[in-house]
This record gives sequence, structure tokens and C-alpha cells, in this order.
Amino acid sequence: MRRELAVIVGVISASLGLAGCQLKDTGDNVVNGKMLFAEKCGTCHVLERAGATGTTGPDLDAAFRQSRVDGLGESTFQGVVLSQILHPNRNPQLNPEDRTETTPQMPANIVTGQDARDVAAYVAFAAGKQGKDEGRLAAAGASQAEGTAEAKDGVLDIPVAARGLAYQFADAKTPAGSVQIKSENPQSTPHDIAIEGNGVNEKGEVVTSGGTSEFTADLEPGEYTFFCSVEGHRAGGMEGKLTVE
Repeated sequence: MRRELAVIVGVISASLGLAGCQLKDTGDNVVNGKMLFAEKCGTCHVLERAGATGTTGPDLDAAFRQSRVDGLGESTFQGVVLSQILHPNRNPQLNPEDRTETTPQMPANIVTGQDARDVAAYVAFAAGKQGKDEGRLAAAGASQAEGTAEAKDGVLDIPVAARGLAYQFADAKTPAGSVQIKSENPQSTPHDIAIEGNGVNEKGEVVTSGGTSEFTADLEPGEYTFFCSVEGHRAGGMEGKLTVE
């Protein structure tokens, strides 16, 4: 990830001499851009204003913060981001010790056409900028876990949120005994549901696009943790407390 971040910073620096080639304001839809970013990109990248907490891709706030302080315009940022979307790095990032890949590659065509320009416009607006989005922008972005999921008839349902690294619920509770734990995933990003604690370590299968990750476990009273076991997702905030009574 550090190498990818350095590449982005290097591209921004190279853009200092390209002011005459910067993208102009064409009325790109930043609300659509924020929603698409949260859905397609927020599971890999950090972008605070979008509520994105990903851990496997470059931290976009860190990548653009100094350039924003140095006075580079958002049209330059937009051009850099759009170029990265349209032409993602195809060279795998390797661990120098064993030559294994250290981070997943950004997929090609993750967004295209006007959607790509909208995402680039929002990142250019938001990256490295303090404060919070307002108005219509405030309602878009990654979902936040809220409330408590409660088991019904031996089934504990903890669905994945619509966008971002989050379940719909921040915590959960269930009576002790045999419990079926389910998590429907509406996202195209893969997720699962897993629990650990009190000698229990179980998880369901990884699913996407409406699939349901599920398993059944015998739970004694106490506190457990539910989480997504896909690499980087738990570290990005996709976990919560499960209380068994």
C-alpha cells in the first residue's frame, strides 16, 4: 500500500507543470460520485468524508493532503484520480522477502464513463479536506452500523450494510443455546459473518450480491465478537459485540 500511495503522490507532483491540461468544471455529479465511491471503492480506501475505512488500498486523505496545502487545484486531483480509475496499476505489489503479493490489485473498469468522472470529482473535492460534507452530500457515502440485532426463534440476523465496511447493526444479543447466525450481503464486495470468543471460532462462507453467509453455533452465556473475516475488513471497522444471555 505504501508503494501505491507513493505512486499517487508522484503523479500529483508531476501534475504541477500541467496546469493548462487540468480538467475543468463540467458539472460532474459529486453526490453520485460519493455514493459510487462508498459502494465500489470504500472497502479498500480511506476517505474520511465518505466514511470509508478500507485498509488494503492507498489512504486517499494522506495521498492528497499535502498537495492541497501546497495549493494544487481540485481539477488536477480529479485528473489524477480519473487516470488511476481508467488505467489502474497492473503490476502486483510484492513482498520483497518471499515475492508474494501483499495487496489486491484495483480491478479495471470498477466504474466507467460519467460514473468514473463523478467518482473522480468527489475524491478531488473530499480527499485531504477537513470537515464534514453538508446538504445532499451528507446523506450519501458509506453506511454506519447502528442499533442492536436481536435473535428471533433461534435465528440471529446481522445483514451487511448497503455500502462500505459495516454491518447494519453495531452490536447483537441472543439467548444461549443453538443459534443460527445469518448475514445477507447486498454488496458486490465479498463479505462473510464470523464469531469468536469463549472457545468458539466459527464463520460462514464468503458471499456477494445478495448471498447469505450463515452457520449454526452452540453459545454459552458471555461476550463474543462478530466480524467479517475477509482480509482488511475487520481492521476497517467491520465488527461488533455479541452478548449471549
